[in-house]
Amino acid sequence: VVLQEDGSILAYLSPCLCASILERGENGDPSLSTKKGQPPKPGSSVELIGRAAFPCVCEVSESQSSLFSSHGATVSEGVTWQSLYLVVVGKYMILAEPDGSSEGNGRIVMSCRLSCLKVEKDKPVNANNGSTACRLMLSYVSHDSNPPGIFFITQNTVDDDKLGTRFTLGRLDVWFEDAKAAGHAFKVLALKILKAKSDRGSGIRDALTFDDQLQTSSLFSNS
Repeated sequence: VVLQEDGSILAYLSPCLCASILERGENGDPSLSTKKGQPPKPGSSVELIGRAAFPCVCEVSESQSSLFSSHGATVSEGVTWQSLYLVVVGKYMILAEPDGSSEGNGRIVMSCRLSCLKVEKDKPVNANNGSTACRLMLSYVSHDSNPPGIFFITQNTVDDDKLGTRFTLGRLDVWFEDAKAAGHAFKVLALKILKAKSDRGSGIRDALTFDDQLQTSSLFSNS
């Protein structure tokens, strides 16, 4: 606990409680975070038919190329772009590439908890550039030091080495055909993110309730 100059009191949350809030399992019980709450695994299949699946493209760096198959990629001015589908499954956002089958499935490239995301719409581009493409800018914050899939790490922050409170910040630009397509995807994704984050109160309650897993004395870090 730290007393600020303005008289306010600042209490750092321990990694234990941070993880309980940000890295929660599918039903909110921290004990299930490594069981039923596991994220969809990259390389596995996801059904696209019957879901709100939004066609999009993402820039792929050389270090990320192993995550993708050879089809669905195009190279323009030295930059590799991968055709993907953005889809929400449960409490996860998924980026999947078409698997080329007639069954309408996709191969998962990346999955990310909705509660760790923030989405913003890009400003309208100048129509004189000849492109109608419009992007959504995704921001990622998590207690996990490794961001999922194709997110680019923008910052690793440690509030205090002694406290060990670390957050990883990442970003990802997702491009759509035009402003209408991007707007539709934004509305769906923003609503799902808001709903996932609104459940954080339950995460705090669960962390305080399951005292056999999270001892009260360890919930708050001592300075």
